[in-house]
Amino acid sequence: MLAIPRRNIAARRPDRLIAELGKVEGRLQTWIAASGRNEQLFRRDPIAAMRKAGLEIEDDLLCELEQLMGGIQAKFKKIKD
Repeated sequence: MLAIPRRNIAARRPDRLIAELGKVEGRLQTWIAASGRNEQLFRRDPIAAMRKAGLEIEDDLLCELEQLMGGIQAKFKKIKD
């Protein structure tokens, strides 16, 4: 069996995602608190809410977050069923 060296990109990406989310957290909280509609959208679809809030998060990071959230949802669904 050939051993293919693993690249460390996957380990760095979550750090970048977390750092970016940390930068915009205050603005997101302010946006959510500004109206009931914003709060409802965030509860229903957090990614769409973050886009609508105009947080200027790179699309690839939002896509990565969406994938992570989908994976978590799937795991909870398996536990629930």
